[in-house]
Amino acid sequence: MPESLSGKRAAATKTRPDQRLTLAALRRRAASLEARNAALAEEVAARDAALAKLERQLRGEERLRLAQHHAGIGLWAWDIGSGEISWSPEYFALHGLDPGQVAPSRAAWIEAMAPEDRAAAEAAVEACLNHCDAEYRLEYRVRRPAQGERWLASRGRLVRGAGGEPQRLIGLTFDITDRKRAELAIAATNATLRQEVEEEARAREAAQARLFQTLKLEALGQLTGGVAHDFNNLLSVITNGVALLKRGIEPARRERLLDAMEKAAHRGADLTRRLLSFARRQALRPEPLDLRAWLEEMRELLARALRGDIAIEVEAAPDLWWARVDAAELELAVLNLGVNARDAMPRGGVLRLVAGNVELDALTDADRLGGAFTRIAVHDTGTGMAPEVLARAFEPFFSTKDVGQGTGLGLAQVYGFARQSGGTARVASRPGEGTTVTLLLPRAAPTLPAGVAAVPPAPRAAEEGAPLHLLLVEDDEAVAELTAEMLRHLGHTVTRVASGPAAIRALTEGLAVELVLTDVVMTGGQDGLELAKQLGRNHPGLPILLYSGYGGAPARVAAAGLPLLRKPYSLEELRRALVAARQSGG
Repeated sequence: MPESLSGKRAAATKTRPDQRLTLAALRRRAASLEARNAALAEEVAARDAALAKLERQLRGEERLRLAQHHAGIGLWAWDIGSGEISWSPEYFALHGLDPGQVAPSRAAWIEAMAPEDRAAAEAAVEACLNHCDAEYRLEYRVRRPAQGERWLASRGRLVRGAGGEPQRLIGLTFDITDRKRAELAIAATNATLRQEVEEEARAREAAQARLFQTLKLEALGQLTGGVAHDFNNLLSVITNGVALLKRGIEPARRERLLDAMEKAAHRGADLTRRLLSFARRQALRPEPLDLRAWLEEMRELLARALRGDIAIEVEAAPDLWWARVDAAELELAVLNLGVNARDAMPRGGVLRLVAGNVELDALTDADRLGGAFTRIAVHDTGTGMAPEVLARAFEPFFSTKDVGQGTGLGLAQVYGFARQSGGTARVASRPGEGTTVTLLLPRAAPTLPAGVAAVPPAPRAAEEGAPLHLLLVEDDEAVAELTAEMLRHLGHTVTRVASGPAAIRALTEGLAVELVLTDVVMTGGQDGLELAKQLGRNHPGLPILLYSGYGGAPARVAAAGLPLLRKPYSLEELRRALVAARQSGG
């Protein structure tokens, strides 16, 4: 029994081969199902995520569409290859178009805008297609029946293919009418303000012109009064002297009277020279001048001209430049300043001349001077000037001196000389602290060895020569009579005509002369300079001498290369000028 039971159990525990195959298949099947279930779960999760994303996109697009709708922004797209154009409902509305009646097209877009903007719109599109790598931008107007004229702005991008060819132009359009109206309002306001400013400027200029005219008339009146006063004094000496001479007086009194008349004439000539210098019409002869040597000479001249209780000090910079200036006129100007300083120091004092160099910038300088200048400062320790006097220091005929003590042309002459020389004059003064007048004169390159002053050499005495037959051209009877008498006194024969054309006729008709003496300023349509030029063409080699008292004549005559005798001139000056003209012309 025991053995049979154990045998049965052993037999029961044995598995048949077909049963083992079934279990393995079941396990594989279960694993496959589990894998498929996992893949299905992943697919379901992916679809859920995609659905959620799509839902979010739909919600975003809806919000964008709502925002676009409420903002009135129109979307547009143009497929360049197919020519298809799409517009959003807002785009139709912005242009006042009905989607049911108008199909999106380039022609419909152009038709919807204001005619005056169509050419610019077409040009903008073509420009973008040809070379648009940035944002497409355009502003134009549309006119809608219900709302009138509206301004629209378009912004877009050009999409290109792999080969760079244009494929699509997409963008948006929105209303900018309010902005444009604000810009137009601002522009109108600016135009109004600009007009008001211009009117105010014109009114101010007119007021300034009236003020300038008033000041000019005031200055002219002051100038005329001063000139009349001084010349009347001089004329009184001369006319009264002539009257006494005609009555006949003893020789001693006649000599004293003639001396007084001669001095009056010289004072008149000096006054005229000062006036021309003030007006900057006096001809200058600027030359390079060694200021260091000139200052030492000026020290000696001032020492002789001023009182002994005035000490004269001179200081020059070690590297002092040369100046380009008329040495004689500079001497007169500084001597004038020295005399003014003397009068301002009745109890004595110090007169200092300080010379140095200065570079000026025309952008910052008060007189708009630029470049290299020499500076000569003349300082005194006198009474100084009050501000109201200082403000008028350079005015002609303004003087604080007693009547008869000065003409009031001193500082005005100095200023005119400095300006005509290409520089300027400046004055600084305070009551009780003295006065400083500074001359700024253009720098010049040295032309002589250091220490040698560029002072013009004295004219060489010339031989008087043989008597001449001269043609005198002068339109003023009194001047012509006196000049002819002077020429006869020198031994010359004189033929006188009153105009340039008369001189031409006389020479053409055979008048033989050896020299022509002509005034520069004459009536009759032809002045002396024009006459000289014509004579040079028609009668080459004929010596010509011009004379004038007009301030503008020297520059014109010098430019023509002709000799000039300046009025007033002495008998000796006339003689030397005739000799020089004959030598240069013959």
